[in-house]
Amino acid sequence: MRPVLLLAAALFPISSFAFAQTVDTSAVMCEQFAVNGASYTVEATTELSEDFVPAHHAPRNIPIEVALPDNVVSYIHFPIVEDGTYLVYATEPDRLIGLEEKNGTTIASSTIDAAQDCPDVLAGGLTADINLGTLMGPVPIAIEFSAGEASEIRLIVSRSPINPHSD
Repeated sequence: MRPVLLLAAALFPISSFAFAQTVDTSAVMCEQFAVNGASYTVEATTELSEDFVPAHHAPRNIPIEVALPDNVVSYIHFPIVEDGTYLVYATEPDRLIGLEEKNGTTIASSTIDAAQDCPDVLAGGLTADINLGTLMGPVPIAIEFSAGEASEIRLIVSRSPINPHSD
């Protein structure tokens, strides 16, 4: 019985580690959103094929402002340089459809609830485990936004745990 208890005690911190990393990452994302003037403006595009040019490039770990067009699906992209779990929090999470590779392949993603430390600001979003495979980074990943009324939203993309590499 004693070895089983020791094993359980050893595994609990490991299983809690991934959750703790996500919570810590979202806490840092909330801190970034609280910094006045820290936002970066990115232009949305209505064509996925045009998404991967600098005007539509969103850096990670920095609040992003995007003006979404009226009644049409739109895109921006962010770079990844290593495999991992990526979080996309937005002020209007219902406008986030999903994530796609440059070739249009959908990346499996799940919705996430509001950030624990700032639920009024980062109301929810998406998370995905992204694997570069044989590709060399940085690899652009598209964020797809739903059609709807024209609006300006803010979002932030980070690797969990937050990637110390700069963009």
